[in-house]
Amino acid sequence: MPIISVTTWDGQDDAQAQELMEELTRTVRRVTGAPLDKITVYIQEVPRSRWAEGGALGSDPKFPELSRRLSE
Repeated sequence: MPIISVTTWDGQDDAQAQELMEELTRTVRRVTGAPLDKITVYIQEVPRSRWAEGGALGSDPKFPELSRRLSE
């Protein structure tokens, strides 16, 4: 049955994580018809200092601009 893996930065509180997992479960149920007890959702949290986009670390204060810079 469906297994949904979400990878995100750390920092969400338990209520946010629970809401995300519930919404994903409901959506999979609606779209696929899978029984609720057969839908698995898990969240992997990655520290921002271990996440990079465009070579820029997520923990860098300039991350939004650095991760979107054009190739040099």
